[in-house]
Amino acid sequence: MRTTLENFFGTRRSFLCHTIPIAVASLLAAQAWAGTLTVSGDLTTSSNLIANSITLGGVTETTWNFLPLQGSKYVIVPEGTNDIHRGYNLRAAYSNATTLSPSSSSRVAVIVPPGNYSLAPDFAMNTSYVDLIGLVPCQMTSKQVFTDSTGTKRTKTIANPSCPVIISGIFTQSADYVRIESVILANSGQRVSYYPTVAGSNTVLRHVSLSRTRDGTEYAGLYIDCISGNEAFGNDGGTASGTFIDCVAGDNSFGAGGSGHASGSFINCTGGDLSFGGGSASGSFVNCVGGDGSFGSASGSATGSFTDCVGGIGSFAGDGDLADGGVASGKFVNCVGGDGSFGCAANDTISGTFIDCSAGDYSFGGWDAFTLSPKFRHCKAGADSFGGFGPSDDFNYNINFTNAQ
Repeated sequence: MRTTLENFFGTRRSFLCHTIPIAVASLLAAQAWAGTLTVSGDLTTSSNLIANSITLGGVTETTWNFLPLQGSKYVIVPEGTNDIHRGYNLRAAYSNATTLSPSSSSRVAVIVPPGNYSLAPDFAMNTSYVDLIGLVPCQMTSKQVFTDSTGTKRTKTIANPSCPVIISGIFTQSADYVRIESVILANSGQRVSYYPTVAGSNTVLRHVSLSRTRDGTEYAGLYIDCISGNEAFGNDGGTASGTFIDCVAGDNSFGAGGSGHASGSFINCTGGDLSFGGGSASGSFVNCVGGDGSFGSASGSATGSFTDCVGGIGSFAGDGDLADGGVASGKFVNCVGGDGSFGCAANDTISGTFIDCSAGDYSFGGWDAFTLSPKFRHCKAGADSFGGFGPSDDFNYNINFTNAQ
């Protein structure tokens, strides 16, 4: 019996190429073998398979610490050889994700690794509950201390993007219930990069940079740490009715234009000139900063709630040209505007409540006597202000000519 196994291997080698008897297979499984194992069929193991390297399909791998490119509820975009190839892979990954039965209780995520992705001419998110998530968490804004016109130090949100995922082209969205996170949606020449065709009250954008957004539409979702260039989030008569937190945009943004509406909730947001409601600013604004003509520009209305907000010339339903102020009927606490702010012209358009607010000349109703019922507590403005009462560093008033209490 001593030579039986030796004789078996010595005389039956050709047989080993096709099959291994069970008894011998058990013996082999208990041994460590050096060299090359070539398998022409299936290889089944009942425990760990240990190797220094494995060659599959002509590709040798020495480390296998990776996440599979697809799971039951996610698809990772594969690497590409250039921007166009990566864009193609992104399209394919999204298409694949839509087949994984996404639902409200079982969302599917398309995970986008760092890189540049070209989607020319466009890319469509057309399926609810399929999300687009950058692999690396990003931050698009930071805080900056500034001094307002009264000499008070304040803090505002500024654009400061840091994100390794850049998707170029026109990104369209025709389905609600989607999330977009930690990506830059770019388009050359400040052209539109985000083009939603739905109001998207259940849409969430977090940590997203946009070149520009579609004009004349409604933005009703949740937007956190998002930035854009000019004409964003409802320019040209659009509506910003969603919730915006730590968002930054340029001129004519957040429901801008003559018939634009800013009816949502805005916290720590910054806009350029003519931002936050071209037609009306009826929402809630906390610690927001706008440029000239912001928060209900000329002939507009500021009927919402404003706390710790700063605007430029002709803001808060004012008019920098002193020709045609709007309706300042909201509640304003610790807000600051430039000349011609808070219902500036001789139109008796001021009827709100103003507490610890300041502005320049021709403000708070301008030079004509009040005919409505504004209330003031510790407000300050320059010449030809407060309904003809003139400049004051501590104006207190209500319609009964008594201090507001």
